[in-house]
Amino acid sequence: MKRTFNYTGRKKIERRDVSITIREERAALVFDAELRLAAHQFPRNAEVWLEAHRQNVWMQFPWGTISMLRAPADRKLTEFDVSDGILFRVRVVQPQGQEHHKLLGEADGIHFVKAGEATDLRRPLLVPEPDMLDQLLWKLDMESDPPRLLINKEAKPTWKEAARSPHFRSLVYPEVLRRLLTRALIQEKWTEDDDESGWASDWMHFAQNHGVRPPPAPDVPSDCETWIEEAVAAFARRNQLRNVWDLTHDEEGI
Repeated sequence: MKRTFNYTGRKKIERRDVSITIREERAALVFDAELRLAAHQFPRNAEVWLEAHRQNVWMQFPWGTISMLRAPADRKLTEFDVSDGILFRVRVVQPQGQEHHKLLGEADGIHFVKAGEATDLRRPLLVPEPDMLDQLLWKLDMESDPPRLLINKEAKPTWKEAARSPHFRSLVYPEVLRRLLTRALIQEKWTEDDDESGWASDWMHFAQNHGVRPPPAPDVPSDCETWIEEAVAAFARRNQLRNVWDLTHDEEGI
């Protein structure tokens, strides 16, 4: 059943407080979740909901209350044919009463781990997803939270191999980083005081981790543009993108 939530006054739940595992069971995808919500001091009777989503596909599961988290018996992801690109969302809402379904807290953009694989605490910032893009090879979906990198599902030999190819990474990822930093710093005017759990903070810190200086104040666009170009260049140096391209060129005899 679809629930409509009131978003007034919500607070962020850290993604690290949620662990999701997906496994295959009799040809179906099934997920398990571990929630660590006690530190957020929500009302004990607040309802907890988990959602799985990818593009326009969406499923929702009741998960009990803060004082009694209870996974539903049926956790099959029947609306999804493959696990690629699935993200999860946790929502804590006001229980029955005058403000039923008022959103009290939320964590979005939660990635999963496949059962049997080692848990990697380094959460990927961008996981390519397949989509119907006609003659476009790729598209950056900035309307989603967090943004998504879409790959043409008809690309050969497969969309996954296209996304992993050295040519694609060398040409596409610097532009993806440029667009994301432009959106975060210039359009959304990100500062260090902003929400640390949002996608903009993730990407701004990602850029700084590549050795670039701290970002300028967002009120001077020209300074921001210069910093963004420095960040993209630092990313290319750290990942040796031209060398990767040249090596592939030499191996293929192009």
